[in-house]
Amino acid sequence: MTPQATTASIERLMDRVFEAIESPRNQARLDAPEPRVTVYLENIGWTQLFEYDVNDYYENPLLNCELQLRQKLYAFEQFDDDTPIAATLSAAIGWYFDMPCVGLAVTHEPNGVPHIREDHPLRKSPDLALLGRHDFYVTGDMPQVFTLYEKLQEHTKGRFKVHFPIWERGPLDLAVQLRGYEQLMADVAERPQFVHDLMRYLCEERMRWWDAYCQEFGVSDRAAGIADDWLNVPFISPAFFEDFCLPRYLELEAFHGRVTHLHSCGNKAPLQHLIRKIETLDCYEVNHWTPLDATCRNVPPTKFLTIALLNADVLIQPEAEQAAQLRTIRRLCQGRSYNVIGSALMKMHDDYAEDIRRTQRWIALAKEVLHSDLGDEEEPYEPYRLLPPDA
Repeated sequence: MTPQATTASIERLMDRVFEAIESPRNQARLDAPEPRVTVYLENIGWTQLFEYDVNDYYENPLLNCELQLRQKLYAFEQFDDDTPIAATLSAAIGWYFDMPCVGLAVTHEPNGVPHIREDHPLRKSPDLALLGRHDFYVTGDMPQVFTLYEKLQEHTKGRFKVHFPIWERGPLDLAVQLRGYEQLMADVAERPQFVHDLMRYLCEERMRWWDAYCQEFGVSDRAAGIADDWLNVPFISPAFFEDFCLPRYLELEAFHGRVTHLHSCGNKAPLQHLIRKIETLDCYEVNHWTPLDATCRNVPPTKFLTIALLNADVLIQPEAEQAAQLRTIRRLCQGRSYNVIGSALMKMHDDYAEDIRRTQRWIALAKEVLHSDLGDEEEPYEPYRLLPPDA
């Protein structure tokens, strides 16, 4: 059942957040040494824990405000990781708020699972004339984003900084959703110029959005990341990436001035020699499907690594295997700057309290292992991979 929010409850929660910000515990997190150990709950995890409908969360600013504050306090109090608490809120209405700007409708199940509708006219006809130009203020979900942004400022009375969500979705994700994966791959063979034109159009729409965003909010720093979940070999090949994606990424790099990160949910190791051409990219994401050993071979040691472990690694994996995995990370990353994230945590046991306890134990273990000296012998750890390590 969705909880009820009130102005008085929000005031009390804000006071508690500011108490936490000033606490010695938070100062220790701000000063935490590398490698930093952090965790976060997936949207699904929060709806399971606090028992609310994510659609109410996105559509009711007062409820949204209270739940964001409660989530901040819960994470700070329950998880002794290196994530500091701050007086900030987000006006995001899901991971894919930018997709409706190009005509893709996104809905959410009550637990937070998003659904991207597959009925765009471009699915039936490879015709760019079916795509229009978005308006920053009125297209898609932008009115809802503005309403949430303004209401969150109102509810916090200027005590918290409210972040307006930014367009980070890359052109490949959008192209796949507009055309469908199989049709887009057929387009590559049958009408490659159409694919080039589609990817260029999607980059132009993103840049138009950013121009309006910077003008609206007086933003001078355009640095941003790129999120393209379909950067996953073998769903795409290095040749596809080099021909259709990399030129657009370099165009975005020139526009933004700096690419802060490149996210995907797949194996990027076979693409890393090409990704290195994005010279301003100083932080490389290493997810569960991107082999760390290959990344350490492919990526210069001057680049920072964000190592995101699968939620099952934290919540299901036996502790002895967790320790071996962490020792392997420590050994492979010796001499590098990196952090380790227990990512997308959610309910995996009948009793959610067990998932919380396992997260707490993993944090303590990760800090112990990653901050200890390397031993003479290291037990090899071979995580599950979709592809061989040398792929």
